Amino acid sequence: MFLEILLFILLGAFSGVIAGLLPGIHPNTLIVLLFGSLTLISGYPVYAIVSFIISMVVVNTLVGFIPAIFLGAPEDSTALSVLPGHRLLMEGRGLEAVYLSVIGGIGVVLLFSLSLPLLIKVLPFLYENIKSYIPFLLMGIVSVMILTEKGIQKLWGVVAFTLSGILGMITLNSYLVQPTFVFFPLFSGLFGISTLLLSLKSKTKLVKQFENFGVVDRSLAILGSIKGFLAGLIVGILPAVGSAQAGTLVQIIARKEDAKEFLVSMGGINAANTLFALAALYIIGKPRSGAAVAVDRLVENFGFNEMLLLVGVTLFATGLGVILTLNISKRFLNILGKISYDKISISVIGLITILTLIFTGFYGLLILAVSTAIGLIAPLANIKRSLLMGVLILPTIFLYFGLI
Repeated sequence: MFLEILLFILLGAFSGVIAGLLPGIHPNTLIVLLFGSLTLISGYPVYAIVSFIISMVVVNTLVGFIPAIFLGAPEDSTALSVLPGHRLLMEGRGLEAVYLSVIGGIGVVLLFSLSLPLLIKVLPFLYENIKSYIPFLLMGIVSVMILTEKGIQKLWGVVAFTLSGILGMITLNSYLVQPTFVFFPLFSGLFGISTLLLSLKSKTKLVKQFENFGVVDRSLAILGSIKGFLAGLIVGILPAVGSAQAGTLVQIIARKEDAKEFLVSMGGINAANTLFALAALYIIGKPRSGAAVAVDRLVENFGFNEMLLLVGVTLFATGLGVILTLNISKRFLNILGKISYDKISISVIGLITILTLIFTGFYGLLILAVSTAIGLIAPLANIKRSLLMGVLILPTIFLYFGLI
C-alpha cells in the first residue's frame, strides 16, 4: 500500500505540473477526465487515488504561478499575481517573484499542519457564524477599494467593477461555455492579454534576469504567510468564495505597493484554499472544491485517519512542488532570455486565442475579446486592477442574496 501511495503521489505531482504549466488546463479538468474513464482508477486502492488528487492540486498551486508571472496567462486563482509578478519580471527579478509565491505556499502548509488541532475546534464555529456576513464583507471591500481612488478615478473604479461584474453575471450563469473552461478566457482577457498588449504598445524589453533570489525579509515572509492563511481559511470553508476574492481582501490590508508581500500572500492563499477545501470534508462535512468533491465520492466516511493522510501527502507534495517549481522557473528564464519579449507576448496572445477556440469555441473567443477590452480600463485609467475582480465578486454577492 505504501509503495502504491508513493507512486500515485509522484504521478499526481507530474499531473499537477502539466495542469500548472498549460494555460486552460485546470486540475478539475483532469479530475473530470479521470472519473469519466472509471476504468483508469478501478482496481487501485482508494487511498492511492486520493493521494494522487491531493498531490496534483498541491503541486498545481505552486507551479501555476510560473505561466501567470512569466507569460501573463493566469487562472482565476493566480490572476491578481500577474501585475506584481510582471513588475518584478521587468526588473529582472522574475525568479524571485515565483520564489516569493512558493514561500507563501510553504508557510501556509506549515501553519495549517501546526494549527490543525485548533482548526478542528474553531472552523465549525466560523462556518456557522460568518457565512451570512460574506456579501456585506465583499461589499465593504469593494467600497474601500473604490473610495481609496483619487478624484475622477473613483468613477472609473465604479465603471471597471460594474462592467467586469456584469460580464461575470452573464458568463458564469450561461451554458454557452462549459463551466470547467469559462475561467480561462475570462481571466486571460482581464489580466493576461490586456497586460501583454500594453507591453507591446510600450515596446517593453525583458531585462537580464537575476539567477538568485536575494535575501527575503523574515517579517515579510511571516506576515504574508499569515495573511494568506487567514484569508484562505475564510474562503476555504465558505461556498461561492475563492482565492480570487481572498486576494482582493489581502490587497486591501497589504502594505501599500508591496508587491513582494502580496505575492507571498497569494501563494499562501492558493495553498490555504486547497487545504481548507479538503479539510472541510472532515471538519464541517462539506466539500469546497472540485478535488474535495472527488475525494468525497471516493471515501465514504472522511474521518481523522483520512485527515492525517491529507496532512502527510500535502507535506510531501509541497516538498516536491517546491523543487519542481524552482527548477522549472530557471529553465523558463533561460528560454525567455533568448527570445525577444515582443515575440513572446505575441506568441502567448496567439496561444491563448487558439486554446480558447479549442476549449470554448466561438463564444469563448467573444468572452476573451470583451474581457480584454474591460481589462484595459484599469491600467489606462490608472486604477487598481483588483477592481476587475468584480467578475467574481458581484455574482457572489447576488448569489448570497438569492438574486441568481
